[in-house]
Amino acid sequence: MFQPLLASATRAVDKLRDIGEPLPEDLTSQLAKLADDAQSDAVKAAKIEELLRPHVLVEAQIDERGLTASTPGAAVPRLVQHGWRSFLVRIENPHQLLGDLVAPSNHVLGNVDFHSHSARIAMPDTLTVVPRIASSWLQVKLAGPRDVSGLDVEYKVISLYSRDGGHKSGELTLVLAVQEEFASITRSPVRKAFQRMGFESRQYGARFEFDCLPAHDVRLDVREPDGSSSVAALTIRDSQRRAYPSKAMRLAPDMFFHDHVYRATGEVITLPAGQYEISARRGPEYREVRLEVDLTAGTDAVEIPLDRWADPAARGYYSGDPHIHAGGCSHYNVPSEGVTPETMIRHVRGEGLWMGSVLTWGPCYYHQKQFFSGSSISPRAELEYPAMQQAQGMTWDPQDTDRDGQSLLRYDLEVSGFPSSHSGHVILLGLTDQDYPGTKIIEDWPSWNLPVMRWGHAQNALVGYAHCGLGLSVDTNELPNYVVPKFQSIGSNEIIVDVPLGSADFQCGAEFDPASELNIWYHLLNVGYRTLMLGETDYPCIYDDGPGVGRTYVRLPEPPQGPQALESWLGGLKDGASYFGDGRSHVYDFAVDGAVTRELAVDEAGPVKVTATVAAWLPEEPPAAPAAGRPVYSAPVGWHLERARIGRSRNVLVEVLVNGVPAGTQELLADGNEQALEFEVGLERSSWVALRILRSVHTQPIFVEIGGRPIRASRRSAQWLHDSVDALWEAKSGFIRETEQAAAREAYDAAQATYLVRRDECEVD
Repeated sequence: MFQPLLASATRAVDKLRDIGEPLPEDLTSQLAKLADDAQSDAVKAAKIEELLRPHVLVEAQIDERGLTASTPGAAVPRLVQHGWRSFLVRIENPHQLLGDLVAPSNHVLGNVDFHSHSARIAMPDTLTVVPRIASSWLQVKLAGPRDVSGLDVEYKVISLYSRDGGHKSGELTLVLAVQEEFASITRSPVRKAFQRMGFESRQYGARFEFDCLPAHDVRLDVREPDGSSSVAALTIRDSQRRAYPSKAMRLAPDMFFHDHVYRATGEVITLPAGQYEISARRGPEYREVRLEVDLTAGTDAVEIPLDRWADPAARGYYSGDPHIHAGGCSHYNVPSEGVTPETMIRHVRGEGLWMGSVLTWGPCYYHQKQFFSGSSISPRAELEYPAMQQAQGMTWDPQDTDRDGQSLLRYDLEVSGFPSSHSGHVILLGLTDQDYPGTKIIEDWPSWNLPVMRWGHAQNALVGYAHCGLGLSVDTNELPNYVVPKFQSIGSNEIIVDVPLGSADFQCGAEFDPASELNIWYHLLNVGYRTLMLGETDYPCIYDDGPGVGRTYVRLPEPPQGPQALESWLGGLKDGASYFGDGRSHVYDFAVDGAVTRELAVDEAGPVKVTATVAAWLPEEPPAAPAAGRPVYSAPVGWHLERARIGRSRNVLVEVLVNGVPAGTQELLADGNEQALEFEVGLERSSWVALRILRSVHTQPIFVEIGGRPIRASRRSAQWLHDSVDALWEAKSGFIRETEQAAAREAYDAAQATYLVRRDECEVD
């Protein structure tokens, strides 16, 4: 039928135009005129086929069983290295089957399901991994709708990306996932279709001898505002918003789950000629810079000036992320079990972090634990596994920068994927020994957390809990609130037992909604405990974006450096001023009555002066509304200064807290400038005082003891903690080994007894 064929052809031609590869104008003009042509439908249909034939790369014939045979079309198979070329596909479907067409490739690096938001690379053949990488040079995907509509003949658009230049042999296969079959497939229509075919797809593939035009290396001149060199996160896109290098073709240090890559001043990226947008940033202390670049064959370098709006280190505050991973979650397990320190330091430097705690955990545990040394390190950002990199064609030389020494790694441990994980995922920072006594494998470890916490403390480590808000949400956003959660997930569950027994120092958050994260913390502070709160990322598990999405800033007299850098940073965290959040707002020199300290003693109740220098940066206008069904930010309910914006203004609300309750507020213009704020609040009894911009930044408290009396600010907080221990036991005791149940019950009882004593010491409800 002529009209459906014309509509299909027009859609395909329009798609080629939209992605920047239009067919000749005379062809499109002739195609448009056919609609009003007086000739017969058969003649006009033949004319469509004649016009499009020179641009068809693949002819696909679908038989009555839904099996697809692909043969080469008339288009010249010419590709471009590190770039995309698009062609037409002609589909002949005489049995008018319905389904979705997919284009797997035998040459792509692993199997990536582009239909899924949780795509992961899987390359099962680890024995021949280097040859597999070398042969994985071609990426294939259909551009536009994939549905086969049941027409006798229709046209689609196929796009090909070549990693390599020169002459390459390759095969293209098209597979139909028929409609009734596709409806039952949630992740991989390719796999199900292959099972239906019953034999390997290459028996139905079209063989090609491709001519891949070479691209060239472009040097990236990344510069700090003072002219110094550094590492930055660079996102390179073409007019179709496709990221370069192709995400499916990446190997560490370029990760397939990032849009960006991390490059240092003087390093290169291989690109074909064309127009690109390059976005550059180096963590939230920098405004994103966007450059429109027209690369020609003669372009050998691009200048990339970074735009820094805040420099906490110049004020004596040094950033760290206490929770990042080199294996597991989004990291691939093949061709290697996660990535090496050389890749992790590149990511940490690219986000402008001073400290990155790389936590070995269940996935890849036995491989990754080799990198533990008990010392902070700042390795050169080499390309890991040279044979793999060479096979991948990554031959550029890593470059040192002026800022490299400002970023360090410390390998430590997260007790996740261990027998006690149900009680909350424990983070152990500053270990000297990573093997629990008497254990050989993960399964030998304790089935509840207190023994692990005490073992960490015996090494002078700082011990606490990860992603504190998981499973602790209740039906209110009030802070503090008195609803006992169900403890059904892996938040800071057992912290309510460990803290009163002197065996937990902190919890980590700045990832989820504040009520779920801060409520336990506020209650512990209200009965006098000095528990710390840290910002973390859990990269790349909760956040894929990069290290430092959540971060902690610690005030130190000098930068953390050398093998004991983490110990210096942790020492400042325990004894000095710090704040945590998303890095888009900062609180410097937070003080009560002029004292920048953790502890303050005063003689009598009365007013105190709370001061700080605060800076925050938001764009002048709120972001445009997201497309239907898509969030503005990557976290569903996470921390981001944009969520603190007041209406459509550029202002955010700064709150001073006394015992978790706002005692004063001021609006702050988030234009990046430092502003001195001052509050006067009355203290009737010993209390803790803090500043926050909810969903962006929170200081550690200053503990003000009046007349030598300890902080006992809320009977209701003590009772809530006591009752929560009961709920925790109900939820978690069944996961504790029978041989450990008695000791655990004794510890739970001791924690509850301590809360009852403190409840009776409280002065107010």
